[in-house]
Amino acid sequence: MNFPLRLCAVLLSSLAVVATAGDAPHRALTGPPSHYLSVAGKDYRLAPAHPRDAAGHALDAIRATRIEVKDGEGDWETVQDNELPALAIAAPPELRDKLDWFYANAIGWLAVPRGWKPQRTAVGVDGNTVFSFVAPEGAEAGWMSWELFPACLGCIYEAAQGVFPGAHKQLDTLMETSTPEPVLEPKPDQLQRLDRCTARLAYRLPKSPPVRALMVLDQTGDPFFRELAIAAPASSAAVADFLLASFKDAHGGCGKP
Repeated sequence: MNFPLRLCAVLLSSLAVVATAGDAPHRALTGPPSHYLSVAGKDYRLAPAHPRDAAGHALDAIRATRIEVKDGEGDWETVQDNELPALAIAAPPELRDKLDWFYANAIGWLAVPRGWKPQRTAVGVDGNTVFSFVAPEGAEAGWMSWELFPACLGCIYEAAQGVFPGAHKQLDTLMETSTPEPVLEPKPDQLQRLDRCTARLAYRLPKSPPVRALMVLDQTGDPFFRELAIAAPASSAAVADFLLASFKDAHGGCGKP
């Protein structure tokens, strides 16, 4: 096998597949960050960011922060403020004061609900990336997870199984095993395949606002998996709608980077 099983286990802890006697295994859907949490100053560093638009004009009204993280080799991934790419803001004016913007080399610009803080910032040697944020009051008040698995085939198919047809069989073939298709846990209230590469889910977890997620399994070229999951209270529904719509526009469908 050409993927690091230990690293996959660390980055995919929320995707555990647990077999029980006499039952099909369960594939846990993404939940709030609770394991392998990142420590400020040790695993990541925050610094003010001063974004500009495509014309080079300063976006002074935007609250923005740079996240510097340690890569899979243990080195800091840094970017200077004057090297930041342009920030294209598609948010409607009424939402702009309800968003914060973060930039990291691994993810580019990422909008999150105002006041939410990094909880997990993991970048693996094979490009596996997980960035999670939580509300100031804790995950019970809201959380968000952005994930990308660009190369580790075991990680990709483990994340996609139970949602995308054929993914579990591909994982079995890769691992040279023969196992039953896992059951999603919890059972989604909604599982809709928007196209052959994109799925929309809604589900509920204990001690969490309702969760909505978009998953992308793209195998038009080299396979990769990408997901955005967000659990936000009803008062932040418009912000969650915008974040999910932006993710879908940027990454949903087949053949997008």
